[in-house]
Amino acid sequence: MNDEERIRQYMRDRANATVPNDLRWPDNSERQRASRTFGSLSRWAAPAAAGLALVLIVGAAIQLPGQIRTGSASNPPESALSLPHSQRPEASSPSEVSGLRVLTVGDAFELLRAGKLDGRAVAVAGYFGEFIPSCPFPGRYIGPLEGWCDMRVLADTPAGARLCTMSGNTTGCHGPGPGQLQPFFVSETSGMVSGFAGNPNGEPTAVIVIGHGGDARQWLCDASKQDQCAHAFVVDRVAWANGNALPVAAPETGDQTTGAPIRPTRNLDGVLAAAGLGDLVVTAAPFHSADIAIVDPRWPMSGNAITWIVRSLAVDGVGADGTIAEVVTLVDDKTGQVIDQQLMALDPAYNPARVWRVATVHGYECCPGDLFAFSRMQSDEGRVVHEGSIPGGVGGGEDGVTTFGGSYGSSPLVLPAGNYTITMWLAGSLKGGTTRGECSTRLSLRPGDDIRINADFPLEQPCTFMPAPDPTPVS
Repeated sequence: MNDEERIRQYMRDRANATVPNDLRWPDNSERQRASRTFGSLSRWAAPAAAGLALVLIVGAAIQLPGQIRTGSASNPPESALSLPHSQRPEASSPSEVSGLRVLTVGDAFELLRAGKLDGRAVAVAGYFGEFIPSCPFPGRYIGPLEGWCDMRVLADTPAGARLCTMSGNTTGCHGPGPGQLQPFFVSETSGMVSGFAGNPNGEPTAVIVIGHGGDARQWLCDASKQDQCAHAFVVDRVAWANGNALPVAAPETGDQTTGAPIRPTRNLDGVLAAAGLGDLVVTAAPFHSADIAIVDPRWPMSGNAITWIVRSLAVDGVGADGTIAEVVTLVDDKTGQVIDQQLMALDPAYNPARVWRVATVHGYECCPGDLFAFSRMQSDEGRVVHEGSIPGGVGGGEDGVTTFGGSYGSSPLVLPAGNYTITMWLAGSLKGGTTRGECSTRLSLRPGDDIRINADFPLEQPCTFMPAPDPTPVS
């Protein structure tokens, strides 16, 4: 697999929900079907390259803030029922979903641009189109909400959603235009509407989606791209498509390092019932606790216990602009207990640090796949806030030096300001094999810090910490 193919596979693997059979575009034979399933960066790089920011929850059971409440869709706020309806893409499409009036794409675009969707949900009707082009190697880190190569659009008209036009033997394609949305279908999105990558003939699909802006994953983007990521339109749920209402459904998810499917004890209904959540839930998905931060980096977690992340509509009323606050809840799969809960909107005081990790190994020729680099981050209170493989590319030349981490597959640890101890080592796997070269150092993180750290592993000696090599992980 060459670099271009790896990049295209990486972009396809960002969405982990399987495409419903009746929502996929047909290929030329009209028989084959395309689907998207959860994957990890290990599909295009060594397993040590997989994994995003992994963090640990403070404490076991945290009392829920009193102002955050969810409720029943059978009894929505009066404000949701009194709002006028917006124009919809088809006369048969619903004018209201989950107590939200359905807005046009143009209206939602203006709300997103004005920052009025930060942490707030909106229902949007439009036409969905997609095209995945052949893209060159980017040569830098690509954040989860950058919208670099995968062209998707949500437009008010079918013509606006056609990203490609054909003239004779020539096909011209483009990204979203003015006033259109580029929807991001993420690992926890409920439902998926997607066609064949690179199929310019697919007809746009009429859909209604519920989504939000101001996603916390903006902190997993490079600082220079954070504002762009903050204005990404993230889809919580596909609520209606092709004339069919789609219920909330938990997508298939997998371990971020290995890609192995997550097998929760409880199903979606069981989780919601045990946690006492109402039916205003718009999406819910299970993850290993150590992978929760790939969805919301505000929660430091570690370990392989299964934790559900659930997003619901608040019941404090729909705004005059048709938006409503979202609530995020963590639920323990084993006990059904709520671990923590907070509003989707980021606290203005939230200003964490980013830590980018690289390991340089001498005396090891890349890349037989029998040696990987790992790191552990521990707070001064003794909490392990991260333990896992170093994400990013694995590469080396003929000089016997191999680098783990960096480039487009990398990802930062996003941590609150404070004092930590970082430990890095080499091993055949996180839980087995011979370890070598372990070293540790203390990090004092200040709000907004953006730190690159490199563990240099001499042949058969403990590592030492050096400045990150050029190019830096996000160059």
